[in-house]
Amino acid sequence: MRNQYMAKVLVHNKVVTEDQIKTYWGQVTDTKDIGQVLVDAGVIPPPMYVKVLAFVKNLEAKAAAEAPAAPAVKPAAPAAAPAPVAPAAKPAFTAAASSASSSSSSDSDGGLQIEGNNPYGEISTANMDVEAVAGLEATSISTFQVKSDSDEEDLAAESDELPSRFAIATGEGTPIEAPETLRPMTTLPQIIAFARKFNATDIYLFADRPIVMRQSGALFEASEQPLDLSRLNERLDEASKGFSDGYKIVVGQNFSKTIGLKGAGRARITVTWNGTTPSISLRVIPSESTTLENLYLPAFCAQFAELNSGLVLIAGPAASGRSTTMITFAETIAANRDVYIQTVEKPIERLLQNARGAVAQREVGLQVRSGIEGVDLAMKSGADVILFDHLENTDELYALLQAANAGALVFAVTAGNNVHSLLSRLLSSVPEQNRTALANALADQLKGVIVQHLIPIVQNQGQILAVEAMKMTSPMANLLRRGEIAQLVAAINSLKDQGVSLDDSLQKCVESGYIEGNEAWKRANDARRFAAYRSAN
Repeated sequence: MRNQYMAKVLVHNKVVTEDQIKTYWGQVTDTKDIGQVLVDAGVIPPPMYVKVLAFVKNLEAKAAAEAPAAPAVKPAAPAAAPAPVAPAAKPAFTAAASSASSSSSSDSDGGLQIEGNNPYGEISTANMDVEAVAGLEATSISTFQVKSDSDEEDLAAESDELPSRFAIATGEGTPIEAPETLRPMTTLPQIIAFARKFNATDIYLFADRPIVMRQSGALFEASEQPLDLSRLNERLDEASKGFSDGYKIVVGQNFSKTIGLKGAGRARITVTWNGTTPSISLRVIPSESTTLENLYLPAFCAQFAELNSGLVLIAGPAASGRSTTMITFAETIAANRDVYIQTVEKPIERLLQNARGAVAQREVGLQVRSGIEGVDLAMKSGADVILFDHLENTDELYALLQAANAGALVFAVTAGNNVHSLLSRLLSSVPEQNRTALANALADQLKGVIVQHLIPIVQNQGQILAVEAMKMTSPMANLLRRGEIAQLVAAINSLKDQGVSLDDSLQKCVESGYIEGNEAWKRANDARRFAAYRSAN
């Protein structure tokens, strides 16, 4: 049983993958457990094994003291073939916080946990199902419960089902019907359904004002009557039921999180307070995936999904669809290759599926303390593809470059209105004496850049992407090493099938009749090119 426990702990803490467990499982003997086998193979460091072993011994002791009597053993099958292991009953084990586990959680590499425990070592009362590891069906671990001194009565309720606040995190369920009109008493799930019906991307709820939505980049009032403070607080209370981590709203404490409301899907909610009055904005997260073809990126950008390693930056202003583009690359890769994908997000928005491989999504502040810790964990667990949303500082950039150098394919969302401003900002973010080293690292690992702008189509018929993008070639990498950013950007115009400038993309959108010339003038790198359209405003 120790090997099954140890495998579960290692997999659910993302120390190893299920594939690694299956690879080395045949080397387990009576004198060498799976942890020792992994240490000998160089998969996990010895200190990690010591920590896992101590944790597992604690589980064994709890199981021996609290597990129900074992079911009768079935008669052995004929010697011609090994008998399959009968499914064991699903007992609930209680893993109480001990002094040993408390001290481990303060180590630099983080404490061990069973899925569903608070990642920072705090006591939780959540019951979480632990998935079976393929090939280890003999394990009887199914549900873990962590005891709180103040909530010991909860131990009596043992269930194989997830608590409702976890079960609705995806927003799945019978779709909620959108109302014909919005009123102050309209529920939040109905408001979100209304927004989806009319392809609105954002919802704004303010006290003593009508409900406002954003459609095709433009704001409109979606209701006639205003929301008073009591109705606004009701909508906020409804939103709190969609937090998968049980977050408690505190008056005066601003926050931004993802919610999943049953039948309404997922949305990102941001709340700011003016005294005791909240202002609520929601970004509706698309429930259906798209394809690279439907994003209308330059054709060469599809090659980024075929890379085995390196860094691809996806930039643009806020609300330009950067996260959607990154997730679309991941879904394209998952559909065509057997890969292990890990995300580091602030917060998690779209839930990824990877039928051909594995996927782990981690939210900064929930599953990991920082973006750097998330990248480090992804590297340690052997991720093939890392998605990082949102790159904010130099330390995170160095961590991503290190991951790319180690063999991972990294997609990162960051800020920047064009390639020049993006690369200039990255290089100027470090002291001058360090810029050459950073430029060399970027030249070695940067494989491509996409800077995108979502622009309203004429007559509010939707939005279209205008893109500045480049594939990093050897001549362009040399320009980057020398810090000649201006020449690098100028070289984009000379690339026939490996780069496109923002101004060329805008010109194409104007000539095709998709956008107004004034929209191109407002966003162009060289506004003089579109000066004739300025008066069209």
